Amino acid sequence: MRTFLRILLLLLFLITGFAIIGVYWTFYKPLPDYNSTLSLNGLNSPVDVHWDPYGVPYIYAESEEDLYYTAGYIHAQERLWQMTLQQLAAEGRFAEFLGEELVEMDKYQRTLGFWETAQRIEEEASPEIVRLIQKYADGVNDYARENARDLPIEFTLLEMEPIEWTPTHTFAVTRLMAWDQNIYWWSELAYAYLEGKMEPNQLDELFPKYNDRYPTTLNDTQSRQIASAIMPMISTEKKRRSFLKMEGSQWGSNAWAVSGEKTESGLPILAGDPHMGLSIPGFWFEMHYNTPEQSITGASIPGAPFIILGDNGDLTWTITNMMADVLDFFVEQTDEENSDRYVTDNSGDTPVTEPFRYRNELIKVKDGDDVLYRVRHTQNGPVISDLYDNEELLGDNLVSMAWTGHEVSQESEAIYEMNRASGMDQFEEAVKKFRSPAMNFTYADADGNVALFSAGNVPIRDYNPLFFRSGDDPSYQWNGWIPFNELPQLKNPESGFVAHANNKHHTDSYRHYIGSFWAPPSRISRITRFLEDTDSLSVPDVQQLQYDAFSDHAREITEEILPMLRSDSDYDFSTVLTYLENWDYNYHPNSTAATIFDFFFLNVSRNTLTDDLGKEAYEALISLNYLPIQVMSRLLTYNSSFFDIVQTEEFENREEIVLLSMAEAVTQLEEMFGEETINWRWENVNQISLKPPLFAEAAEDPNAPGILKMIVTNLMSKGPYPVRGNALTVNKAQYDWSDPFEVNLGPSIRRIIDFSSPGRSLSVLPTGQSGNPLSTHYGDQTDMWLEGRYRYIYRDSTFFQETSYQTMHLTPMR
Repeated sequence: MRTFLRILLLLLFLITGFAIIGVYWTFYKPLPDYNSTLSLNGLNSPVDVHWDPYGVPYIYAESEEDLYYTAGYIHAQERLWQMTLQQLAAEGRFAEFLGEELVEMDKYQRTLGFWETAQRIEEEASPEIVRLIQKYADGVNDYARENARDLPIEFTLLEMEPIEWTPTHTFAVTRLMAWDQNIYWWSELAYAYLEGKMEPNQLDELFPKYNDRYPTTLNDTQSRQIASAIMPMISTEKKRRSFLKMEGSQWGSNAWAVSGEKTESGLPILAGDPHMGLSIPGFWFEMHYNTPEQSITGASIPGAPFIILGDNGDLTWTITNMMADVLDFFVEQTDEENSDRYVTDNSGDTPVTEPFRYRNELIKVKDGDDVLYRVRHTQNGPVISDLYDNEELLGDNLVSMAWTGHEVSQESEAIYEMNRASGMDQFEEAVKKFRSPAMNFTYADADGNVALFSAGNVPIRDYNPLFFRSGDDPSYQWNGWIPFNELPQLKNPESGFVAHANNKHHTDSYRHYIGSFWAPPSRISRITRFLEDTDSLSVPDVQQLQYDAFSDHAREITEEILPMLRSDSDYDFSTVLTYLENWDYNYHPNSTAATIFDFFFLNVSRNTLTDDLGKEAYEALISLNYLPIQVMSRLLTYNSSFFDIVQTEEFENREEIVLLSMAEAVTQLEEMFGEETINWRWENVNQISLKPPLFAEAAEDPNAPGILKMIVTNLMSKGPYPVRGNALTVNKAQYDWSDPFEVNLGPSIRRIIDFSSPGRSLSVLPTGQSGNPLSTHYGDQTDMWLEGRYRYIYRDSTFFQETSYQTMHLTPMR
């Protein structure tokens, strides 16, 4: 028996030893040594990289070439797997490494044409920009080659090798970002579907209001059938975003710049927090660049060398989504006599036709046969209806997609020039070159200027911009772009500040159509009031505003429904009234009223709209939750016919649906959290879990191996954590209406730049700098982000005086 126990103990010892060695080689070995000296083949002169306590690198180089080579090396060191996912997305190569079930995803990615567009951009890019991006790519590839045995765990789990990085990948990153910022089309498909289903007066109630309604272009049957044929595109896109952990509408950001006239110091303050899908690692990677010619600090994107959100001492900027409508669907007609041609002009006696342009794509499949896929193009763009087998709905029609992101433009050059600009005029010239995605740049500088510039290709078009366009009628073609100097911009306004929160840019007297789907005014109203009410703004004030959880939307709707709740005799709403009547409309963790309100609003939207719209159209509508929020906020102010439930013989009115929805909210809360209302607090409902792309989706599969689930849940993920705020507060915490209260979108970074403190600024990320789960910097900023705290990031030699650091010495290989 003792012999058996000794053998068992020996076996356990050996197993434990092998496990420890395995953990070391898989997780700890890839961790970088921030106090080290490395000889690198791609350097011309020595480079020092100083690492602050949060893993932010401060790169000191003698030339741009060495600077961007080092940036590539560091991006790969910290985020190589994240960059590899971008490569798979850009090229449409998921099936090649992950298997046959992702062939359809690759077809979708290749139809969208990110890689083909990036190749065209590279061909027309300036030789200087391509040369610098090539140096960056060299740094990425040198790291991957030199650390082939020390790669991140994801490569081990998937038995993959890194893919060589090229300048084309960097150009593709800009188009991936542009596509992720563009989801107008989700709602356009829903409205086109509804156009053929609803009476015009009903449809009008559901429309975002914009100036000068245009006539419809298709009859009822055509609209509904064509929309039905390509509605699956929304499901494909949602699957893609879930796969890459980029859920959420991607619409939402806050930015403001306040002139010295309204600050305590007499110098400008800029604040920005772009809202994006929240996963781990996060979207941004912060860096400091220093050469004899420049010094800049800010946020970069792994995969691109230049600083996207920057502070170079002379000026600083941040970005928000312009909310521009940059995509249209065209209904194309195939030539009846030749299926390889389509009609471009059907107005004359004889149709004018052109041949389709074809692009052949070879999709490699892991453990399977290669797939040859052909993408058809018309003059408007790829034929996206080819993705779906809906011939009976489409007949002889096809649907192509015109997107401004398919146009060649040089965003890398624009960002490079912004990095090096020394004043507002130079910055504005750089912004002019930024065309996709359509963005707003909020700006401040050391000379006291504040400004907001809109930039991007926004089409000039006739007819209704929200419905399908006729591909065989030349009058429906885009007529170029709104000129840069006619896009909204604001310089040094009398108010003393500029601000944007994805709200409508202009009054109805503005001559161009930019968009229809603006964010509800809740955030911008709160920001504007806050900035108007003070003439001595301080940095703590700005911190308070970025973390603000007050909802104007909740206040307005609560004031609308309270009289109905008070007058009711059928339900006992005494508890509900106690909370709502005493609510300060803040979504604080301890708020029970916030929970009651959000449950109610989800219910009243579903009860009001689903029966009229149908499940599919309603699901499409709530994919962009701003739409039902705006629609219901308007409908709740009068007794719309939508409140009648069509399946019943009775005629329900607004008050009945409000009372029913609130009663359902109480029942739901009691079933989920019990009758003790203290358990209904917002902190128990609204929560975030930070999960890794791809692996989180794989681990949720019921057939996933237990070891994978353990690694993803216990090592690669963080949370759940309670989050303050909701989709309509300045501190945004947005969830999908189809999966309520699982927060997936919010501030991807918070930045505050105070020109009275030029050597340093404030910043915080939702996760951390590193992509390695066992790194100290994998999630070391999450608590600060959740609690509204910040850390310093430096732009000059103040760094060496005020913080501890470690140094990597990089030397040229001789």
